[in-house]
Amino acid sequence: MEGGKRIVAKPVQKKEPITVENLRCMYLKLFECNNLYNQRIICMVLLAFAGFLRSSELINIKRSDIQFLPDHIVIFIESSKTDIYRDGTRVVIARTFSYMCPVSNFESYLRLAGIQDDSEEYVFCAISKSGSSYRLRNREKPLSYTRVRELFIEAFTGIVDNIKVYGLHSLRSGGATASAVRGIPDRIFKRHGRWRSESAKDGYVQDLLSERLSVSKELGL
Repeated sequence: MEGGKRIVAKPVQKKEPITVENLRCMYLKLFECNNLYNQRIICMVLLAFAGFLRSSELINIKRSDIQFLPDHIVIFIESSKTDIYRDGTRVVIARTFSYMCPVSNFESYLRLAGIQDDSEEYVFCAISKSGSSYRLRNREKPLSYTRVRELFIEAFTGIVDNIKVYGLHSLRSGGATASAVRGIPDRIFKRHGRWRSESAKDGYVQDLLSERLSVSKELGL
């Protein structure tokens, strides 16, 4: 039976991580002043990358879950895959004060969407077009995973070599990889990504070729 399972099993095809350069190209491709449609996917991508957010965590964010502070933002994640007791957790994302700052882009999106600070609505909802402008509709229902994936493919097509090897998980993986490359301490890194084990965390990180080659270079051969 075990042999049969191995024969018919399909190996897990992990998605390639999105890089900061990919994000920069995406931003320059899509950004347009007062364009709510484009600002929505820009905001979602930057938040997912910076906060190591899963797609389910991202699409279920409500305005009441968000707290803006002078140098960062706090997002309350009510339900998460690794939150076995369903107590919720808080993700903190710093202001970077650059044009790709996740926090300032989020503020721009909320302003364009007309979402009030005291609202209980979902943040990322469907958008309808009226003339040359866009507006949110059905604010009591978040975007579906399928629709967010379509928006992701639309945003990164032409930027990455093969869009088929990328998906929404590429954002969480990309953020994790970028942090690991920059030497973020494991304890902080693991907590930010809300992983329960080291093996789970390591599975999201793609090592650079230069780092892998450094092992054999340091063997003294």
